[in-house]
Amino acid sequence: MMIKESSRSIAVKLRQVVDIDGCRLLEVGCGEGAVTQYLAASSVELIALDPDPANLKRAGQKLPRVDFRLGSGEALPFPDATFDVVLFTKSLHHHQDCDRALREAARVVKAAGRVVVVEPVNSGELEQLLNLLDDETEVLLKAQQAVRDCRLKAVSSEVFFSRWVFADKDDLLQSLFAYYQRPFDRKIAARILALLSAKCKDRPLALRDSLVIQVLKRSFAPPLREGATEDDQ
Repeated sequence: MMIKESSRSIAVKLRQVVDIDGCRLLEVGCGEGAVTQYLAASSVELIALDPDPANLKRAGQKLPRVDFRLGSGEALPFPDATFDVVLFTKSLHHHQDCDRALREAARVVKAAGRVVVVEPVNSGELEQLLNLLDDETEVLLKAQQAVRDCRLKAVSSEVFFSRWVFADKDDLLQSLFAYYQRPFDRKIAARILALLSAKCKDRPLALRDSLVIQVLKRSFAPPLREGATEDDQ
């Protein structure tokens, strides 16, 4: 009976850092619509994008009124300056080319708009356990470097927290292996329990999910189109 609060927390935090009421919002990397469901409840014109048709099918079944579209953040199928807000929901690090994804976001966001990047914090309590099943250290660092290097300017950056709650340690182990669709591995399970230490005895067992939300804006110069040079502007 794993309970995840991170999706709702992301939607709540987004509203705290950006005014999305009445805006046109693009969610890049919507997955199965975990965050989308909370965004769709507000007064936004929402388009949710994902490269996985299976994800979109499941999301569409749950949220039939949302405009789900197949596509990648590295090649956004939209004209320049289309959206008030472009949101990466824990998805930037999944891109092969994070720099290109951010350039595309800068292209499709309006001049006064915002690009919002939400990413896991690799040193967080939950993330350290998840890394034993799927170590994302390298790709998370790469994504953060892309944010620092991109032509967008930072408006704000904030670490926030949510929780994953499990009935007990057995529920934790079963849920984590199922989450990654991995067969149960006793050695990895032992490493997870060792990392938890005394917390193994907790009932329920709550883990803190650490996330960073970064708000970016267009720089004074318009972003370059893919393949263009400074002289083309």
